[in-house]
Amino acid sequence: MFSEPVVGEKFFGREEVLELLSKRTLALKDGYRQNIALTGQSLSGKTSILHHFLYSIKEEDFITIYVEVVKEPFRSFSNRFIATLLYNALAKTGEAAGFELENLLDKARELLPNTYSAIKNINSCVDKGEFDEAYFNLLSLTSALKEEINRSCVVILDEFDNLEHIGVKNPFLNFGKVIMIQKETMYIVSSSRNQVFKKILSEKLSLLFGNFEIVKVSGFDTEGAKRYIETHVSGFELDAALKRFLIAFTDGNPFYLDHILKRSKEIAHERMTNFIDSDIAVEVIIDLIYNANGVIHQYLLNFLLDLIDTKYKDRYLTILVSIASGRNKLSEISRNIRSKQADVSKDLLELSQLGFIQKSGVFYKIDDVVLAFWLKSVYQRRKEILVDGIFNRNDIFVSEMKRYLSDFLTESEKNTTARIAQLFNEFSNELVQIDARHIKLPHFTKVEVKESLLQKEFIAATFRGSSWLVQAYEEPVRESDIIDYIRNIKSSDYKIANKLIIPLRGMDENAKLLAKELKISIWDLATLNGLLGFYGKIRIVVL
Repeated sequence: MFSEPVVGEKFFGREEVLELLSKRTLALKDGYRQNIALTGQSLSGKTSILHHFLYSIKEEDFITIYVEVVKEPFRSFSNRFIATLLYNALAKTGEAAGFELENLLDKARELLPNTYSAIKNINSCVDKGEFDEAYFNLLSLTSALKEEINRSCVVILDEFDNLEHIGVKNPFLNFGKVIMIQKETMYIVSSSRNQVFKKILSEKLSLLFGNFEIVKVSGFDTEGAKRYIETHVSGFELDAALKRFLIAFTDGNPFYLDHILKRSKEIAHERMTNFIDSDIAVEVIIDLIYNANGVIHQYLLNFLLDLIDTKYKDRYLTILVSIASGRNKLSEISRNIRSKQADVSKDLLELSQLGFIQKSGVFYKIDDVVLAFWLKSVYQRRKEILVDGIFNRNDIFVSEMKRYLSDFLTESEKNTTARIAQLFNEFSNELVQIDARHIKLPHFTKVEVKESLLQKEFIAATFRGSSWLVQAYEEPVRESDIIDYIRNIKSSDYKIANKLIIPLRGMDENAKLLAKELKISIWDLATLNGLLGFYGKIRIVVL
């Protein structure tokens, strides 16, 4: 395992998700059941959230059952589910029966006879190969337990979509049937394959789609990532520019941040300095990502090979490299790999199902920014460099990495409004998805940075005689800012096609309501950075 779940004092952030889990769980004893689905890319922190929730929850009125769903024979899954259920149920009664299934069953025969009888029936079905019936009855065990000791259960199924790999027909259909009649059991499920998970919820569990509260778990936001960095390099110094780089480079992913910061401190200690500078950052990336034995390099390689069928490995990797390199539209990918668009479209759908990519309008993107970097700057570059010898290759990568970091630092020092204007100059009638809506990004014939009545910079982007008037804010947006923005628009001579604000540090609820009432479009920082990524530009990080 590349990353053990983090719990207790080492756990960081995620207050909103934990508060929601606690709130929904505590409501269960009052008869209100709301199931929760956590989605997010691999190593975004879902498992740590679930483990820390189990670690911190103190409620005595229910039993928690955590099962990591893996690709395994049904008997193994069943035994783990039963053992976990009995261990936690017996613990609530004050009985310690150890961790061995045989001992747990012996104790259950004495203290939980009805539940034990239900388990015997399940095992009998398993012995006869009647896995479908055994599966249905296995999920129904929590109801038997509720009747016997009057305690509701919270069942946590981590990587829930793997149920399709445990040797049961229609695992999600039967799961849905159980949920429909199990009002006393709450389910918390998670998945790293967002598209597959959405399909399961919307198609295979269509009747229950509204019964799951979907929570997306991503990397830390800018403020959270900044606090994470400062907490984990306590005693060391690094400047704001390097913090911005690390946040952008990792997209706030706790797994990547943790390993990069640990190695940074080790190298700084070896150099007998408490200042982590750009040279150390480059060495860390070489150690962890470029070198074949680096932890992140190994994780990314195994992640790809575990999910991609060997038969399609080369083709899929070529497609992923194309997307990572900025050739991220269907036509561009098809040209790049010299294949028909219809065939590539099927491949892209499969890569989406596997959880590697997402589609937004005409663009495809790799969710994991470090994976995208590795594909383009490590995997592909290693193939392209013909010079043999590890030292030559390392020297080449060191030089390229220094230039990559230098370019980021130079770009990040530029005026934010000017950087957004450069992005708008790239638009060429492409279709993108923003907040579940498809929007066409016009080919602007003129993009100007102007000054408002209050001497604030704004962008006027014009096409066919109409303009988008765009205002970016580096401080939290308030109601008064919206009023000033509208006043500026009314004083201008532009024929307005779109009113757009970009609150880089968010906005308060009153400002949001007023903007909605005045039909002002809002692009938050994540949306802006998504667009910058589509057009191969460096992300904006506001500290």
